[in-house]
Amino acid sequence: MDDKQTKKRCAVLYVLIVMFALTAVGRLFYLQLMEGEDYRAISDSRLARNIPIKAPRGEILDRYGRALVTNRMGYTVAIAKINDDKKALNDVILHMANLFNAKGLSYDDSFPVSEEEPFSFVFSGTEEERQQATAGFVKNKGYKADITAAEVLQKYRDKYEITEAYSAKEARTIAGIRYEMEKRNFSSNNPYVFATDVDIETVTIIKEQRETYFCVTVYNEPIREYTSGTLAAHILGHVGIISSDEYVTLKSEGYGMNDFLGKQGAEKAFEEYLRGVDGTNSIERKIREGETEVVYSKDPIPGHSVMLTIDKDLQWAAEESLARNIQKIAATSKYGSGHDANAGAVVALDLNTGEVLALASYPTYDPARFYEDYNAMLQNAVTPMVNRALSGRYEPGSTFKLTTALAALESGYTEPDEIIHTKGVYRYLNHDFMCNIYRTSRGNHGAINISQAIQHSCNYYFYELASRMGIEPIEEYAQKLGLGDYTGIELEEEKGQVAGPGVREKSGQPWYPGDVLQAAIGQSDNLFTPLQIANYVSSLANGGTNYELHLLKGVKSNSADEMIRVSMPKIKNKLDIKPENLEAVLGGMQLATSEGTASAAFADFPFKTGGKTGSAQVSQGSSNGIYVGYAPYENPQIAVAVVIEHGGSGGNASHVARDVFWQYFFGAEDVAAEKTQQNTLLP
Repeated sequence: MDDKQTKKRCAVLYVLIVMFALTAVGRLFYLQLMEGEDYRAISDSRLARNIPIKAPRGEILDRYGRALVTNRMGYTVAIAKINDDKKALNDVILHMANLFNAKGLSYDDSFPVSEEEPFSFVFSGTEEERQQATAGFVKNKGYKADITAAEVLQKYRDKYEITEAYSAKEARTIAGIRYEMEKRNFSSNNPYVFATDVDIETVTIIKEQRETYFCVTVYNEPIREYTSGTLAAHILGHVGIISSDEYVTLKSEGYGMNDFLGKQGAEKAFEEYLRGVDGTNSIERKIREGETEVVYSKDPIPGHSVMLTIDKDLQWAAEESLARNIQKIAATSKYGSGHDANAGAVVALDLNTGEVLALASYPTYDPARFYEDYNAMLQNAVTPMVNRALSGRYEPGSTFKLTTALAALESGYTEPDEIIHTKGVYRYLNHDFMCNIYRTSRGNHGAINISQAIQHSCNYYFYELASRMGIEPIEEYAQKLGLGDYTGIELEEEKGQVAGPGVREKSGQPWYPGDVLQAAIGQSDNLFTPLQIANYVSSLANGGTNYELHLLKGVKSNSADEMIRVSMPKIKNKLDIKPENLEAVLGGMQLATSEGTASAAFADFPFKTGGKTGSAQVSQGSSNGIYVGYAPYENPQIAVAVVIEHGGSGGNASHVARDVFWQYFFGAEDVAAEKTQQNTLLP
């Protein structure tokens, strides 16, 4: 009896289990097969995604707190990976490219194949450089050495499933963008930023045509705003989206594949201060209802403001005068004396602190349009992207004679009052070395002392000094004054070199005894940047202190009106110059501006200044014109160096220095109160 009851109960239990199972299976069958598409659509209509909120970069200010770079809000367009449908993705990409091309808007495409048939490899540089780049690309991809550009394109068509339904031109367009997306690790978790700072009309089209651009996201983020056009472009630099190589290096510091960072100039040098901390919004979106809900939010933290040592007004004056005078020299000079002037640089320093007050390079560019104008600038023979003040290496010409004079005086090879009878032609080891006055008029400078030799830039006098002391003292004092060495500025700079046997040895060339005479007047292998030349004359004018140059005045907190870092002067080297020797050199510079080679620019200046002109022959065209100077003569405050490529003479360049001095001492009074107020931020 118990057995029968147990069996009966088990049977009932089995029946119930089977019924429940059948009911569950039936329900699942109904939901997944009969109603599956509807539920999939409902599921897909609710998307939860973490959206980064880009932190504004810190502002870049001049020494008085006036804005050079700020931020504004703009639209960024990105492509998100919604599914694995490559055809649908290719369609969206082509629509995006066509939309942007029709409006003349730019987007990234570094695929090294031409955009039009017949397809060819596209690399920049000389023919040899292009061939090397092509070979490197082919080898890196593992292709056969003789592969054609058309065959490379076909490989990418296959890789990205770009079907024959697309024309060759359309396929190239899609492949170029897919190539960029691959470089940026495009994935479900990493959308591809197609373009930034997109205009509202384009954004509206994308939003209205949701089906066409179904995987395109539009959002607001801070856009860099350069407040004064081309002003200080070479100082400020620009920002750009992080490269794959940069990402590998910086991802441990919290950078993402769609982050922007400083690429050049102050934007790069002070990235650690300017960069903020991104925030986050976790957004749940209902496509059908067009509603969004923020379920989690973390506010971004802006970057700190960087205060430069640059004076905005002085920078403007330097740039304007440099451009105007170069154009004037080219328009008014005779053939061979400046008719081909086309580029140059000017640097102004606070000679008692090492602060860079102005730093201009011509020609220049608009940092806000750097990427739009990049190809045109790259092909420009005058290379506007090059910062000539820091990267241009020039023979200093006669401006170097100040070094030779100081070396001879301090080393005991001459005295301030020694008179040398110059003859126009200096005979040395059976070779004739001519003074400029002899070359032009068969004359000479007569009996002069060292100050007068500086005043008249007498080659004969300095040939005699060089033959007495040899190259070693000249090298020694050039290096002590900061020539041929890095200045310490936070931006990238060239080192330069001081002429001597060591330089020749590195190049495998001999150093001849007569080379010392050419080196003494600033020729031979002497090559310096305008920044080094300005620093060198600063060291002379302030009595022998060679400062480490700097561009950072301080860092202003993003949360309070206070400075969290302030730069202080740093001394690299200090010369103990005898007062009478220093007076002889600086006195010669004062004579040069009042009665000598720079008197045309400074004879009627309101107070005394000191300066030295120079010219240096180049392989083709007019000589470079160089000028160095300081002011005032009695109480030096500011030093300036000017280099004008093919400027003809240092006298031509001296007019730029005059304009800079004028702005510094007699500039607009309407900014004086603002300068005083802003300067109270600094201790």
